[in-house]
Amino acid sequence: MINVIKRTAQNAGRTALHFLMGCVLVAGLATSVSAQERTAISGTTVSLAPLKGFVPSSKFAGLEHAEAKASVLVVELPAEAHPQLSALFANLETAKTNFAKQNITIDDAEDIETAAGKGRILTGQQALGAATFDKWIVLLKGAKTVMITVQAPEDSDLDGDDIVAMLKSVSLGAEPTLDQKLAALPFRVRAAEPFRVVDTFGGLGVLMTSGPLNVDPKGSQPMLIVSYQTGGQVAAGQLAAVGEKLLSTTRGFEKAEITKRDKIAFAGSSDGSLLSGTTVGDSGRKRFAQYMGVGADGRFVRMIVSADEATFPNLEPAIKAIADSIAFAQ
Repeated sequence: MINVIKRTAQNAGRTALHFLMGCVLVAGLATSVSAQERTAISGTTVSLAPLKGFVPSSKFAGLEHAEAKASVLVVELPAEAHPQLSALFANLETAKTNFAKQNITIDDAEDIETAAGKGRILTGQQALGAATFDKWIVLLKGAKTVMITVQAPEDSDLDGDDIVAMLKSVSLGAEPTLDQKLAALPFRVRAAEPFRVVDTFGGLGVLMTSGPLNVDPKGSQPMLIVSYQTGGQVAAGQLAAVGEKLLSTTRGFEKAEITKRDKIAFAGSSDGSLLSGTTVGDSGRKRFAQYMGVGADGRFVRMIVSADEATFPNLEPAIKAIADSIAFAQ
């Protein structure tokens, strides 16, 4: 599934979406939606009638039930992503193959009618450690391509009919402003000249660049991306190793040469990690830096920046200012 999102992002010219990680969220106990009022999901086009006990999350775009460890995650992609994802959702065997790469077993696929129009829902399970979770994933089309994921422990009292009823309540509105999308992110960040914000992505990250282009598929301009990890937990002592693994699986950085490894203060953590070095992309050799910091709940925020070797030194003051501005949302 992540590979499909990455290819879709490339086809749509949205470099940032290559950094969208698999969304592994824990969801659980819930009851009927019938008495609930519609709730707008901050920073997205989505509104829905939530299951009782669910409240807006400060960690991601969606809802969570802290006591039951339950969640409803909203991910929005460019409108151009819908045809490719729609083909994946429409073909059950294709969905089974692609989601299996994320350790998700898809059992069924069906059409549903929502307040936003026709949608397609996949149901299945995902094994996370010793636990197994039921999963519902719906694809919708509006101003954005919308994927909504609900997840619950298989032994919870969550009823599948209630989940489907909640998803049928989804309506899609106008795209929020850039300021609204930035405010809805699970972290805070400020741009510093010459960098500017291009857009947020998936409710989990933000893309910045310097130069005339907003869409830069060849990577000719400096690029800076900050993204938040939603699933799993990482101990501070493991951060550098996790960072190196992430870097090796990030498009354009698979063969990056790490020349320096530093322990730094980042995103409110004194145990942050900074990897720096060089990589070779479509537009030649570049310098890069990757910052990572862990929050109190073990989840991390990641900032990666790259630019031509000749340009990078002049950008370092701005890069530091942006890095210093990053903090987890309260």
